[in-house]
Amino acid sequence: MEEVYFTVAEVARRLGVSTRWLADECRAGRVEHIHIARRRRFTAAQVDVLVSRHTVQTEQVVAPRSTQRLEQTRDRVARRLSGR
Repeated sequence: MEEVYFTVAEVARRLGVSTRWLADECRAGRVEHIHIARRRRFTAAQVDVLVSRHTVQTEQVVAPRSTQRLEQTRDRVARRLSGR
């Protein structure tokens, strides 16, 4: 079975980013890719890694904020009750 390679333009279009941003990330070594004969290509596995690395997990973002809000609410209620 032959490996399928995607161009920078194809991957950028799929991710909804500019080709310039993706090429800059490749040049900086922050994105795994194949670089042969001045051409940058991606395997499907490399695209999957790129997507997963930039995926924000809801529980990581929401949990700390919701915990902080709960503590603020408890403090506010405690202040109101102690003032009466």
